[in-house]
Amino acid sequence: MLPSRLLRALSVFALFGTLLTSSGAVAQTSDVERLIYNLANSDDFRVRTQAALALGASKNERAVPPLCSALGDSNTTVRAASAAALGRLAQRAGQACLENRFATESSDVVRATIKKALDAIKSGGAGGAEPAFATDTKYYVAIGKTTDKTGRSGDQVDGIVRAAMSAKLGQTSGFLAAPSGESLVDAKRRLGKHPGVKAFFLSPGVSAPDYANGNLKVKIEIAMLSYPEKNLIGSFSVNLTEPGVSPGSTENENELIRMAAERAVDKFSGIAPNQ
Repeated sequence: MLPSRLLRALSVFALFGTLLTSSGAVAQTSDVERLIYNLANSDDFRVRTQAALALGASKNERAVPPLCSALGDSNTTVRAASAAALGRLAQRAGQACLENRFATESSDVVRATIKKALDAIKSGGAGGAEPAFATDTKYYVAIGKTTDKTGRSGDQVDGIVRAAMSAKLGQTSGFLAAPSGESLVDAKRRLGKHPGVKAFFLSPGVSAPDYANGNLKVKIEIAMLSYPEKNLIGSFSVNLTEPGVSPGSTENENELIRMAAERAVDKFSGIAPNQ
């Protein structure tokens, strides 16, 4: 069985483009520099993994060289996250290093992630490749942008949630995640070929982290809608607590948000058959 942290790394952050002011652009550049440094220098593979995925979400072409270098990381999770991030960036500059790594990569999981990244680049974007419906696919699930109440700038939380949920769906029998940014036209076309598949749209929301009594509490709420019609079906939430965490611990928040997003998919997989 694959380690859960590795499975979490097999999806990629999805971001929506934003028009930045001059001060916002400076902040973004600073964030990219910090992520590049963390990817290359952190002793914690979780920090390096997070940095790789966030660089993929940055839409900054300067992220390509450090991600290419990270394909040679000693940790399998980091290599998979870096490959997925390059696929999300969909920059032609990342194609050669992915192809070179594919030829020497020993991990089947990383090789599969590299292949998906190459497919994304060749198709012009991560949302361009056709989702692979299988004979046992029963549920097709699109994930909306996360409503982020954490107070953070940018779309990092959205990326964490989307990556974790997409990866978990990929490991859940009978479920298939829709490509990020899928148009309703494409959704109808794809689902029209599979009339027996039930489709859902999940709209996640993350509440502000609660550090009361020395504990970190994270809550994710999921609105369930039909798809592609997007009629509200219902909602549910997942709450997780980690004891002994100091206020403002971003790394702990990210990990707990990621875990809560995975739990949300577990919970949804039990709800879906009854909808």
